[in-house]
Amino acid sequence: MKEIESILEPITGYLLSMTRNTQEGWYELQVGIPNTWVFTENNEISCEVINENESGKLLKIFPKNYDVCIDDLFQFVIIIIDTNRIIVEKEKEFAERMAERKRSLEKEANEFLKELDDLREISFKEQVSDLKTTETKTMSRNKKKPAVVTGETTGN
Repeated sequence: MKEIESILEPITGYLLSMTRNTQEGWYELQVGIPNTWVFTENNEISCEVINENESGKLLKIFPKNYDVCIDDLFQFVIIIIDTNRIIVEKEKEFAERMAERKRSLEKEANEFLKELDDLREISFKEQVSDLKTTETKTMSRNKKKPAVVTGETTGN
């Protein structure tokens, strides 16, 4: 790969044009980015939205002063690209963590609801069986031998 190609390679899918503003004496870049991407200008470089539609935004990136060279403009575009890639990756990681937490909470909720259902069913079945056992014990206690009357009386 030749030198200029290697310099342009990181922004190949985004660079629309590179023009020389002959009135100002500097280069300007036109770059296409997705609508959701963030960008802002700084003290050295301006970003201006030239056009916007449903597929993306067309930005004009140009210097604010004569000390900024074309290399700085390229580096600025690379910063926009890298920053937005990092944002997308972090959003994806966060979404995956939230999906995992959601699955975990759903599993925990299902286990809890099953435990409640089991408790509702088993408790009453056990209570009925416990009642029958208690009832049998109570009846056997109440079936004491009758007292034998011997005819003796206690006197005063």
